[in-house]
Order: sequence, then structure tokens, then C-alpha cells
Amino acid sequence: MINDYIIVGAGTAGCVLADRLSANGKNRVLLIEAGGKPRNPFVNVPAGFTKLFKGRNDWNYQSEPQCESSRSIYIPRGKMLGGSSNMNALIHQWGHPSDFDEWARFVGSDWGWSDVAPVFQKLDNELEHGANRNTHPAATDFVISAREIIGNSGDSYNGGAFEGAWIVESNIHNGKRHSIYHSHLVPALNRPNLVIMTKMMVESLIIEHGKAVGVVMNGAQGRLSALAKAGVIVTAGAIETPALLIRSGIGDGALLQKLGVEVTVNSKHVGQHLQDHPMVVPVFKTNHNDTYKAAESPKNLFKYLFWKRGPLASNVAEAIAFARSNPKLTAPDIELIFAPFEWREEALKPPLVDGFAIGVSVVAPHSRGSVTVSTRHVEMAPKIDFGLFSDSEGRDRKAILAGVELARKVAAQAPFSTQISEEYFPGAHINDYETLFAEICQNVQTVYHPAGTCRMGDKEQGVVSSNLKVHGCEQLWVADASVMPTLVRGHPNAAVAMIATRAAEFITREAR
Repeated sequence: MINDYIIVGAGTAGCVLADRLSANGKNRVLLIEAGGKPRNPFVNVPAGFTKLFKGRNDWNYQSEPQCESSRSIYIPRGKMLGGSSNMNALIHQWGHPSDFDEWARFVGSDWGWSDVAPVFQKLDNELEHGANRNTHPAATDFVISAREIIGNSGDSYNGGAFEGAWIVESNIHNGKRHSIYHSHLVPALNRPNLVIMTKMMVESLIIEHGKAVGVVMNGAQGRLSALAKAGVIVTAGAIETPALLIRSGIGDGALLQKLGVEVTVNSKHVGQHLQDHPMVVPVFKTNHNDTYKAAESPKNLFKYLFWKRGPLASNVAEAIAFARSNPKLTAPDIELIFAPFEWREEALKPPLVDGFAIGVSVVAPHSRGSVTVSTRHVEMAPKIDFGLFSDSEGRDRKAILAGVELARKVAAQAPFSTQISEEYFPGAHINDYETLFAEICQNVQTVYHPAGTCRMGDKEQGVVSSNLKVHGCEQLWVADASVMPTLVRGHPNAAVAMIATRAAEFITREAR
């Protein structure tokens, strides 16, 4: 059977598109996912996402060395139906109005705040979200102390401009994860016009006479091809999407020739402009042992199994604060993320001390990196270089240093300060900027929000147009975080769902 549409990648965007495009009962939709079904029990446990790191549901990427050091950053990405929405910290956030107005200035139309806000409002009615009832009491103290220093713009960080601190809105229902997979793909699974293939890696797109007409894939069912009458939508994420385009002959001509790939579309921006939120995580020892260090104790396991309460029902990143590193800025550029335990080596190691973590993130990064491939073979992982702190004016460096100082101020502000005994990392003795930045470089990670590698823009500046069609190739769309011209300030899962929702509207409109 020939499909109408093929969707490559069943993460947040793929789940939304599969639901939207198959809803009329007429479109024959094939959704292809490299991973399997989200059967791991830790998928449903809100605090269990770190248990998925480096497992079979994780792409388990590593970056090139960063920050002029030997620091290679671990990059978890969901490899399963639901993608990273099934292994993230469940924070529901729209983004800042200035993010989307900046998109509109770059793209030229369709993506300003007034265009996207109604879509977010619609999605809010579809997604399970709200303040998590299972937060540590210190999360509220963190919010109060941060507001004493930063101020506060309102009751919510969603729906308008924001600056201040809040308990997060999270995608949790009755103590269990309720991701985009649960809200959009599960209800569509029984539609006869939606077919889902798992454990199949798409090797390349089939492009004939300037049109995307199908895909070649390999995996659990062998090496197969599938055709699509109306087109292909790539939603494989900011790392795998540009890699697939390059393997299919869409990318920088010189690179394609070096790889021995025939040039279908010479598009020099494919894989460029990679962005993520760099983060370092100061840890403050507590003067008590009421932390999540013992989250997996028999007592807490019992509490979760029988009542869906306690530390395991927490989304871990329980409270957030946004601030400006410079009062001249018009929107926040730094974020603080509170977690009631020691975040140790990207949570790949268990806590050693009772403490609270305050992740410091640059949410409006100016540095740019790239994603590329060294071979046309799909088995080889892409080369990922974030280019952290590489912006020529050093704005990201200044912002993260200002963020660490802000975290220290919050830790010293009552009522939060009444629970702190000392700064465990990086240590209060490290206070000159050069030494502090060296410590940041040795411990930097990201907040796992890669974006921008197939950005929207005109033919000279972008890979896709404002309606998400790939320049130079008909019947081919990209609809995931890779199309963001700039990364949103905060946590982008809802923004990716918004992009996919709009993509479905564009595609449906064109088919009429």
C-alpha cells in the first residue's frame, strides 16, 4: 500500500503530526521510529528519567570536546515512541514572547507571538499539566527567596512575558508521566489509517525529480522502502534530522561530495547553527538529611507504588527562576533550576551528600555549533559540536558567571538559606571569575535542548521556509526543534508540539 504521508521520528513532533494527519480517517499515515515501544517501567515514574540514561531507550550521544577543554558532554535523547518527551523532566513551558517575535523578524512572517499563542492555548487544553503536588518543601522556599532578589512578573510563567520564580508546571497525571506520547499518539493507535513501524532506522529519503516520494529504512524488519504520495515529514530531532538530510543529498555541497553522496540540494545551513542551553550545577549542602538522596529507599518505593506520592513522583526539577544578567536586556537570559538532591555528573552517578542543586543555565545563548556526519552509513553517530561559550563577545560566558552569582545569592537568602550549611560545589572559596569559569568548563553540560540545525529562513539563510518546507525539494517538510531560528528561553517540549501542530495545518492546507 502506498501511504499519503510518511513521518520520520516518533518523538514529540512525530506524535502530534501522526495524530493530526490521521484524525480525518482518510489520510494513510506511516510513522517510523528507530526505537521501540516505551515499555521500560521508569518511563512512567516522573523521577525515573535518569534511570533511562545510557539504556536501550537512549540514543546516548556524546559531544565533541567543549569549552577549550577535554570535556565531552553526554547527550541523552529518547529512542522510543514518544522520544524525549518520555525521558525529560516534564516541564511545561510555552517560551517567552520575545523568542517568537525574534523568529518572525528572522523568518519574515507567521511565527510571532500573536501567531503562536493561540496554538499554545489549544495545546494547553490537550496536555495534562499543572503544579506538581509532590514537591519538596524547599522548592517553595527557593521560590520565595528567588523572588526576593529577582522580583516576580505574575502567577504563571506561561501566557506572556515572565521574570521571577515559580513551582514548575509539569506533565504529570495521578503521579505518573503524561507525555505527548500519552496525550496524542496513544489515542490514535487504533486508527486503521495509521501504521507505526518501530525499530526501523531511516537510512535516506527517496527523492525523484525534485520531490520526496519515500524512504529507505533498515532494522527489525530488514531493509525496506516505503512510498508516500503526498510527501515526507522529518521529525527526527535536531541531531538526526540534519544527519538524514545529509545522507539524502541535502546539505553543503562540498561535504556531500566528500561523503560520496550525490548533491540533490546544495543547502549550506543543514546541520549548522546548533544551539543548546549550557548549564552548570552548583550544589549546596543542607543542614539536615531531608533531601532526595534516599529517593530509592524502601520507604519511598512503597510510598510511590501504593500512593504515587513521595520523591519518585517528583519531576526532579521542581522550581525554576528566570532573570536578566544585565538590566539593559529586555528579556531573561539566565535560568535557575532547583532540585532537592545533589545532581552528580549529569545524574549518571548517585548523590554522595545531602544537598540541594541549583542548575544555572544560559537560556538565550549566542554561541553556535554544528551537527554533521563523517560517513553516509547510518550506524555511525553524527558528530555533535555545541560550540559552547564560543560567541565572539563572550556574552554566554558572562551570563553563566552572573547566573552562578545569582544562585549563590538565592542560597544565602531566607527562607531558603535556613536549610543550607555550605556551598559544596564549586565551593565558596572559588570566587574570582577566571577560576570559576575554569570550574564551569570542567563540569559544563547542557539542559538537553538541542535546536536550530535546520532553521527556518529564506533560501539564503535557512533550510526550510516559514511553512516548514525544505527549500529546493517538493513534498518534504521538517517539523521539530531543528527548525527553530533561536532556542526558546526555557524548556522547549511545548514549543516543539506547537511547531508540529502548525506543520499539520500547513500540510493540510496545501493538500486541499
